[in-house]
Amino acid sequence: MIKRLSILCLSLAACTDLGDGGFVTAGGTRVNPVNADVFEVIARPRNENNQFWCGAGEYAHRALGASPGANVYVVGGAGAAVTMESPNGAQFSLKPPSQVSGATERDTRWGPRLGQSMFVADARGRCGRDEFDFPF
Repeated sequence: MIKRLSILCLSLAACTDLGDGGFVTAGGTRVNPVNADVFEVIARPRNENNQFWCGAGEYAHRALGASPGANVYVVGGAGAAVTMESPNGAQFSLKPPSQVSGATERDTRWGPRLGQSMFVADARGRCGRDEFDFPF
C-alpha cells in the first residue's frame, strides 16, 4: 500500500507546469495552449492515440480545473503541430468544435477524429496504456 501511494505521489508530482503555459504529463507528453479555448497535445512516436487523450485529460483536469465528468473535444485531428515543431500534434478543447476559433479543424485518418469527445476521467485513464488496450 505504501509503495502504491509513493508511486502515485511521484506520478502526480511529475505533471509539470512549464511556466510558459506548457504542461508535461508524468509520461512525458507535452501540452501547449493555442488560445483561451484550444490546447495542443504533442505526442511522442509510438502509442500516439493514447498519449493524445492522456495529455488532453491531464491538462484539462490539472491545468484547467475541469471535473472528471466534463467532456474534452477534439477540435483539430492529428498532424503537424502549430505550437512547436512536431509531426504529432492534435488539438483539444473543453468546448465543442463549433464553439471555438483558432483550431486547425483538421480531420485525419489517424489519431483522434475531429468532433470526438471523451470524459476527462476516461481520457486520463488512457495514461500509461498500451496502444492496443483500446479499440478506438
